[in-house]
Amino acid sequence: MKSNPTFERKKNRAIAIMNMKGMWPSLYAPPCHIFLWKMGIKVAPPPFAPFWTNFLCMTIVNTTFWGIVMWIVFWRGEQEQLLSATETMIVVGIIAGLIASALEAWRGKANHLPKWEEI
Repeated sequence: MKSNPTFERKKNRAIAIMNMKGMWPSLYAPPCHIFLWKMGIKVAPPPFAPFWTNFLCMTIVNTTFWGIVMWIVFWRGEQEQLLSATETMIVVGIIAGLIASALEAWRGKANHLPKWEEI
């Protein structure tokens, strides 16, 4: 997919702001967001993104990968039913997505970061 220069400039500016605030580089672009950016999905770095954007991104991507790993490593060997494993995966994914999104919202406020639209 073709890169959007405006988005890339905003993303780089956001990363520079987080760097100036002394935030950890691992917070700039967690694996979930790196994956989405490589897929061509233009989503703001987590501390700049709205709560529901973070919730959707983190829940969908992280739940999928976590569920696949859990199935391969644990559930398949225990003869776990696919429906039961899927239910567990979704519930845990939603809870983890809510917690991660709340943490990112707090992180943006605690570091006095501007809104994505203001960059």
